[in-house]
Amino acid sequence: MLELMDDVLRVVRRPDVITPDPKRGRWRYWRSAVGPSRWLFVVVMWDTDQPKVVTAYPKRKDPL
Repeated sequence: MLELMDDVLRVVRRPDVITPDPKRGRWRYWRSAVGPSRWLFVVVMWDTDQPKVVTAYPKRKDPL
């Protein structure tokens, strides 16, 4: 994951798509053509004092 850290931060800064996560207080940030697959998907928790990246991983399927 550390080798993708710059890509993860790029997704959060300039996502192509933002979708709600099933868990309250979390959002999914998507960006295409970043990382090792078609999309890089980052889940960010916003219901804390500081936003927190929960997870990030590549996906082939479209976000919508």
